[in-house]
Amino acid sequence: MRTIFLAAMALTACSQEQAPVPQPEASGYRPPIGSNEIFRGEPGAAPGHELIVTDLLLGPDAVGATHYHPWEEYLYVIEGSAKVDVADLGEGTLVAGQSFIIPAQAVHTPRAGPDGVRAIIIRVHNEGEPTMVPVDQ
Repeated sequence: MRTIFLAAMALTACSQEQAPVPQPEASGYRPPIGSNEIFRGEPGAAPGHELIVTDLLLGPDAVGATHYHPWEEYLYVIEGSAKVDVADLGEGTLVAGQSFIIPAQAVHTPRAGPDGVRAIIIRVHNEGEPTMVPVDQ
């Protein structure tokens, strides 16, 4: 899984248009609570697509909206833990250093563990497609 994460990061360096990258403060950068897009660009190897990288920070036991993505979602936990609940795949818990691929169009609900979660999320989409499709429960 780390190979996929590193490959996606390498694609980031190949993009023609670079989005501004948050700069660490003297005390260390910490994103605001929520889903914080840190990169979006067209990978040279996949014209017509967008590579999207998000820094996700959720507080203790936070629960997000149920949704799906048109393409796969690659999740890498940096801090805390995430409860993974993906339709047809079941439930599990990821801790810092672990990763998981959420299949394309798999309905899921983001859930943070008791200490919250910080994760990097990587997606590749057809340019212009929505990055998230809400699902009513």
